[in-house]
Amino acid sequence: MSCEIAACDETLLSDEKLLSDSGRRLVLAVSQQKTIHGTISESVLLPMKQNISHPNEVFSLEWRVIQNKTVRSILIFSPRSPIPYVSESFKNRVNFSHSKSELLLKNIQLSDEGIYELEVTTSDGKSTKYAVMLTVNVAVSIPRIEVFPEVPQMGDNVTLQCSVLEGNLVQYSWYRCEQSLYDGKNYRLSHNNRSLTLLNIQESEVGTYRCQARNHISVKHRDFVLQICTSTSVIARYVYIGYGGYPGYIGYILILVLCYQWIKELQKRPKDNDAIYENSKPVKQKLSVTRSAETKMCNMRMSNRWGR
Repeated sequence: MSCEIAACDETLLSDEKLLSDSGRRLVLAVSQQKTIHGTISESVLLPMKQNISHPNEVFSLEWRVIQNKTVRSILIFSPRSPIPYVSESFKNRVNFSHSKSELLLKNIQLSDEGIYELEVTTSDGKSTKYAVMLTVNVAVSIPRIEVFPEVPQMGDNVTLQCSVLEGNLVQYSWYRCEQSLYDGKNYRLSHNNRSLTLLNIQESEVGTYRCQARNHISVKHRDFVLQICTSTSVIARYVYIGYGGYPGYIGYILILVLCYQWIKELQKRPKDNDAIYENSKPVKQKLSVTRSAETKMCNMRMSNRWGR
C-alpha cells in the first residue's frame, strides 16, 4: 500500500458477502477497509491495493463517500467513455487515475471525513468493493499547563491540566524523567489524560513533568517544573514580616531620627546666610540700610566742602 501524501494505518478489515437473486445474478462484494489520516487544506491520495485480472472485463468504476449513513457519488468511470463523470460538489477537487483506480482529493476539509468506497463492476455482473476511512486532522499547537492550586504546599493534592489551542483528535500523555505516568498510588489521570493529579504531594514529587499532545499527523510537548512551599518557609515568611523585615523596627526609628535632624539643620541654615539670596526680604532691608548710609556720608562731604 502506497501512502505518499497522507498517513496510513496498517489495519485491514475485510468481510465477504455472497448474494443471490433467484440464481439469475451472482454478486461477490469484498469490502477492504483501511484508515488514512489526512491534513486539513492539503491533498490526500485514496489508494486501492487491488489488481483487476482482466481490465477489459470492467464495465464501470464508481467512487462514493458515506457520511452519517448518507451515500454520495463522487465519480463514475467506464472504459467505454474516456471522460469520467464527476459530481458537481467534487468538480475541480479530484483527480482520477485510470490505471490504478486511485482518487486524489484536493484541499480537504473537516467536512470531508467519512468512508470512501470504490465499487468495480465487471461485465458479467460481479462487483467488488474497496473502502477507505478518511480522517481530516489539524496539527496540534504547543500545549499549555495550568496548576491547581497555584501555590501548592506539602500534603496537597496538586492537579496539572494540559490543553492545546489548535488541533483535533488529540491524545494526551504525561511523563516524568522520560517515564510514562499512569494511575497508581501517587497519581490520578482523567478519562482523557488531560489532567494529572498528584496525591498528597511530598518533596520527592518536586521536579519536571511533561505533557505530550499528539494526533495522527503531529506531536508537541511542554515541560512544567513543579515546586512546593514547605510549612517552615511559610512560617519564616510571616515571622520576617512580623518583625518589620529588613532593617527592622529599630532601624526604621534610627532613620526617622536622622531625617528629623537633617531637616532641622536645613531650617537653621537660611537664617545665617540671608545675604546670599538677593531676592529675599532680609537682603532688601540690608541694601536699603547701606544706601541710606552712603547718602549721609555724601551729604557730610558736600557740607564740608562748602564750609571751606
